[in-house]
Formats: sequence, structure tokens, C-alpha cells
Amino acid sequence: MKNPIKRLEIIKNAIELEDDDIIQSQLLHLKNEASDPELALIVSALEKKNYLDAMRAIATWLQGQRLVVNWQDPQVAASKLELKALEEKLRDLIDRRNVRIQLLDDFNDLYRQRLGPLMTQILGLRKTLAEATLRKRKAEAERRQADYLRCQHYMAQAVEELVTLTQRWRSLDPHSPQAVEARRQVLQQNTLIATLLSEAQELEHGLTREEEPARRARDDARRQYEEHQEQQEDAEKRFGDRLNMSEDDHREMKRLWRQASKLCHPDLVDIPLKSEANAMMAQLNQAKKRGDLPAVRSILNRLQQGMDPLMASDRINDLDQLLKRIKDVKERIVSLQEELKALDTEESWLLVSSLTDQNAYFTQQEKTLADLRAQLEQQISDVEYDAVA
Repeated sequence: MKNPIKRLEIIKNAIELEDDDIIQSQLLHLKNEASDPELALIVSALEKKNYLDAMRAIATWLQGQRLVVNWQDPQVAASKLELKALEEKLRDLIDRRNVRIQLLDDFNDLYRQRLGPLMTQILGLRKTLAEATLRKRKAEAERRQADYLRCQHYMAQAVEELVTLTQRWRSLDPHSPQAVEARRQVLQQNTLIATLLSEAQELEHGLTREEEPARRARDDARRQYEEHQEQQEDAEKRFGDRLNMSEDDHREMKRLWRQASKLCHPDLVDIPLKSEANAMMAQLNQAKKRGDLPAVRSILNRLQQGMDPLMASDRINDLDQLLKRIKDVKERIVSLQEELKALDTEESWLLVSSLTDQNAYFTQQEKTLADLRAQLEQQISDVEYDAVA
């Protein structure tokens, strides 16, 4: 009933303004909304341009409606309209972000399909190199440990010899040639002990200095290899699912996914529906991930048929709640605008958005990675040779 009330108010004001264009534009809609004989009579009077009779009938009808219909605060109507516009802006920003995410996902999938096996080999070689380097460091540490223990042994012998030489020197006549020679031997022994002490300190410091970084590098290489393996397995499963789809079906699935995500994205729906929207969005993303076109189409149908209206602008009629929702949507819009702006400068997006020949890019990357693989194989060979030597 609210639309006829508002239209008749507009027509009433248009009659007072003598604006026939506004009257005729609203009359087209009013004819479709006329639900009782009184409205039908008003429509008939307006069509005949009997504006005096129409004006009296409109005033009488509106007066009657005010007695039985809760009159809507104009601020509520204005807030709902503002919120609807903000929701459309937010919907557009989310869609723009989704388009970019799809482009990045498609590129990443192609990257893993073309370069994933090579990257597996490279990360495996890096892991092997890190493990070989750690073994080499451990062997070096063991040699240092042995050198340190020998140095300690020699130093103990040197100290004992120093004690003997000192006692002999002190027992001689200070002015005798034997005393001069004994003093020279004591000084030499002191120099030897100082040298052995410095060498022992350097060896002791090296025992913990070199092995720990190699251990961390080994752990990082293992972690990167394992993470890549998991991601590559997921990607290969997606590749397998894609093989069962035609290119047209794949494009259709992405189109339907975008359409469905605009209906159930948690940022777009009213607060009481967020939990339901989150669950629906999760189902939608899982269906897209496994390449299940019928499931994506089914979810979209359910959204179109069973969850309207979803938007707060269609559901909220309290002014305070509307104002709060307007504030929240504005904040989310600013956040998304900043996110898109940041994405514009990200290396991955700059690469994807600037590539004109993906095949040439991947061919070059394959050559670069093949060269890197050869370098790693040589480094492993050198480390293993050094460890044996």
C-alpha cells in the first residue's frame, strides 16, 4: 500500500505545480498498483485530466489511508534509499575484487600446471642442498671439536712444560748463560701457550657459530618443500577436475559464481542473515574449487528463490538501525577501496595485468627454472665432494 500513497502524494503536488509530465509518469505506475475501486476512479479522472475531481478524490483517499496505515517517517525512506545506493556500490566493489581474485587464481593454477613440477624439483634440491650443507657443517664441527680437544691437550702439556722451565730458570744463577737460555725458553713457552689459547677460543666459538644457521636453513627448506607439495597436490586435483569440464562450462561456472556471491556475500546481507550467508558462501566456494558446475548453479537458484530480500535496505525500517548500517557499509566501502588500491601495486597483480603473452612468459620461466635446477645440482655435488674431502 505504501507505493500508491507516495505516488498519489507526488501526483497531488504535481497538480499544484501544474506539471503534467510528472502526473503522466506517475500515472503509468499507479494504474498497475490500483487495488480498490476508489483508486480506479482516481486513475480514470487523471486519464480524463479531470484534475479538480482527481484532486478531491486523492485528498479524501489519502486522509482515509492516514487513519489506517502507519505513516512512514520521511527520514526512514531517505535512509533506506541512501543505504540501497551504498549497498549497490559495495556490491560493485566486491564484484571488482572477485574478478581480480578469479584472474589471480586462474593465473596461479596455470603457473602450478606449467611450472609446479619444476618448482617441486627445485625445492627438493634446495632441501637436499640444505641437508648436505648441514651434514658438512656437522662434519666440520666434529673436526673442530677434535681440533679443540687436541689444542686443549697440547696447551695442558705446554703449561706443564712452562712450570718445569720456570722452576729450572729460577734455580739458576741469574747472571749465568744457562739462566739467560732458560729465560728465553720460558718466554717462548709463554708465547706458545698464548697461541694455543687463542686457537682454542676460536675453535670453541666456531663449535656453535656455524651449525645453527645451517640447521635453520635445513628446517626452512623442508617446510617450503612440504608446503609446496600440499599446494601442488591440491592444484593437480583441480587440474583433474578441470579436465572433466569444457572451457565453456568453466567460464559459465565462474559467471554463476560471481552472480551467486553477489547475493550471499556476508558483507552484503543484513546482520541476522550473516551466519546463513557465511555457510552459503562456504558451500559456493567449495563447489567452485572442485569444479562442480551443477552445485554452483543449484546454490544460485536457491539464493534467487529462497532468501530474498537479503539486503538491509529491504529489511530494516528503524531509523537508528538504518543509520548504523549506513555507517558500517560506508566503512566497508572505504576498506575495499583501500584493498583494491593496494592490489594495484602488488607484484602478482602487476604481472597478471600486464602480461600480453602468457605462453611466452611461462616458456621463459621454464628456462630460468631449468638453469636454477642445474645450479642447485652442481652446488649439491660440490658440497658432497667437500664433505668427503
